[in-house]
Amino acid sequence: MGKVISISGAREAPRAKQSRMDTLIITPEIAGSWKLPPFQRPLRVNDKVRAVTEQIKRDEVIEGVITLGKLKGDNAYYIVDGQHRIESFKLSEIGEAIADVRICTFDSLGEMADEFVRLNSSLVRMRPDDILRGLESSVPALTAIRKACPFVGYDQVRRSTSGPIVSMSSLLRCWAGSAMETPPNNGGGGLSAAQHAQNLNQQSLQNLIGFLATAHAAWGRDPEYYRLWSALNFTLCMWLWNRLVIDQDRTGNKRYAVLSITQFKHCLMSVSADADYLAWLPGRNMGDRDRSPCFMRLKAIFVKRLTVEGGKKVFLPMPAWSSR
Repeated sequence: MGKVISISGAREAPRAKQSRMDTLIITPEIAGSWKLPPFQRPLRVNDKVRAVTEQIKRDEVIEGVITLGKLKGDNAYYIVDGQHRIESFKLSEIGEAIADVRICTFDSLGEMADEFVRLNSSLVRMRPDDILRGLESSVPALTAIRKACPFVGYDQVRRSTSGPIVSMSSLLRCWAGSAMETPPNNGGGGLSAAQHAQNLNQQSLQNLIGFLATAHAAWGRDPEYYRLWSALNFTLCMWLWNRLVIDQDRTGNKRYAVLSITQFKHCLMSVSADADYLAWLPGRNMGDRDRSPCFMRLKAIFVKRLTVEGGKKVFLPMPAWSSR
């Protein structure tokens, strides 16, 4: 931070381990040299950001503490907390402003991301996907999902033909709901998306990635099939995947079919080819009103495809909630 000018007479703040606090005069050039780490959320200029711009223009002071991160062996400074206040300063178009700047040194981007999640309660309210983006460096399950399934993302979902087609937070809630005997209305049993990510064990993670690969192979990213990635259909297809492909125990009352991954993919293809089902889905949700009718429609599509391929009728699960 060679261009930063210390304020004469300022007292040094108490030093925390591997961190320091300084009251500084910053310029647009200095602020522009600070980098955004990969876990930072997208910048959104809203009314609160514009109001802070006017305050900075009037007072020449950036309120609050801006937290910057450094990695050992890297000369760059990364914005951990204060991205929107820094943008407000730039929008103010003044030559300099006073700011309290805290500089923390981290061993890894993962540690820096944890600090981002802990600190960032900034001008724009953090969404579940913003928190998950911040946790990606320290939660291996999120990294594995993103690496295996690049069509899963954190923002700009279904906004373009090349962007993500399902959000990470929605995916995790749907997967958690599909593991329950009765998929809940809230999609996740009351836990946050971040908690679901941290609770994923290796086996569940591999099962989820397997389902995602199968669904993507069957539906692709064509806009005509975007509705198939919505919570209701997505959760119930996951529910069937867990019971027909993953769970192959057929003792007791489990007398329904066991499907291979290929058979399940063919059934999902039939789901996307059913014009009546696609027309029925818009506006439906995971509430009690729509869950049972949706499941019965899905089940009929699966049975029809499996009967045609196998030459004989097959039986699928009939949970108690499906007849309500």
